Amino acid sequence: MPVIRIFLCIALLGGSSSAFAETTLLKFAMMIDGSGELLEAKEIVVENGIITSIGNDLAAMYPNATEILLEDLTALPGLIDVHVHMTYGLSGSSQGDAWNELFSTSAADRLVEATRNAQRTLDSGVTAARDLFAFDGLDSQLKALIDNDIIAGPRLFVSGEGIHPLTLTPLADGEKRDPVAEFSKQAERRVAEDADWVKIFATTGTADDLTSTQIFFYPEIKAATDIAHAAGLRVAVHSYGSAAVDDALRAGVDSIEHPVGLDDEILERWARTRTVYVPTIDHNRYYADHREEYGYDEDVERNLSEFVKRNVEDLRRAHAAGIRIAMGSDAVMTMFGQNTRELEWFVAAGMTTKDVIQAATVNGAALLGQEGKLGRLKTGFAADIIAVEGNPLVDIRALTRNVRWVMKGGQIVVCSRCAPLNFVSTIQ
Repeated sequence: MPVIRIFLCIALLGGSSSAFAETTLLKFAMMIDGSGELLEAKEIVVENGIITSIGNDLAAMYPNATEILLEDLTALPGLIDVHVHMTYGLSGSSQGDAWNELFSTSAADRLVEATRNAQRTLDSGVTAARDLFAFDGLDSQLKALIDNDIIAGPRLFVSGEGIHPLTLTPLADGEKRDPVAEFSKQAERRVAEDADWVKIFATTGTADDLTSTQIFFYPEIKAATDIAHAAGLRVAVHSYGSAAVDDALRAGVDSIEHPVGLDDEILERWARTRTVYVPTIDHNRYYADHREEYGYDEDVERNLSEFVKRNVEDLRRAHAAGIRIAMGSDAVMTMFGQNTRELEWFVAAGMTTKDVIQAATVNGAALLGQEGKLGRLKTGFAADIIAVEGNPLVDIRALTRNVRWVMKGGQIVVCSRCAPLNFVSTIQ
């Protein structure tokens, strides 16, 4: 039977990508599951986008499979970034006031840049992402482009517009708002718009604004959460400090984003829930490093760097308390492609590399409700697989800096060594 051995992976990059055959045999130097465990197996068989076999010496069982030899690389499940803003992008370089430039960029230009951000996200090894705020329905449009194989990008789980003071129903002069009724209406709107998530901005704080003044409270958070959960949606709460954490936990939300200043009592209560902590540490490093793009001065840079230190310490304590952690980059603008740098801070906070890998795979999958499909190298799971140079169990930078090859749903979407239609065929 003919066997095609691919020595320079075949990939059709950009737009719709595909593997060379319906049955593909992948061979690696080693394989690490989303559990963080090093597997004895070194081979994976992919059929129609699904992992159908894992083991060694599988060629005899699949004589007609295309063999892709990645025997100097380490395989892991595709990574999951549970906090991005993929539709935040400029049509050119920032002139030093990136946020105001974003608001003056047309929806069409933002969608074009979002397609580039999608590819950059794949380049970092992220094959699934949760987008937590987009104007003009651009996140749903981007998701449709990806789902229909028009462009390459990660699997997207979207929230549309978050519930924020700026997105609430306008009031007539003298009219008073019923917060619970308003939040119920807002949640129903996200259900009608076919969102996957509802995001609630329960405190101030973002980018260079490091405040955390609570603006929404338990009754309205609970109202939105109940409606969302009844419709199968999940809820994320933005709380830059600890102000809204207690109310969010009581309301039963699924994740809390960004919080610092968490005392021992909050951590103890949090650990008794299934709510996931998404620290989003690295985006503050990014803003400090790129302050000229945003017009931030040296005082803002110092504040951001200090916030990173507080964030790392709170992550250390949250992890020690047993709270489930997931990787969220909070990537915007020119940060895409650096999505996984967040994991280096996880190591700095004292997490083992095994724990870090779990945060970027199985924990993210569980948060998205995809624990039976994503985040594992396991038969029956989607063939979302990455290959990196080095061993991330020894040095996490193998995962954050050295991604060389990415498969999503059985399609090769990133390959640093690929040459189209450059292969060697042998007959056995």
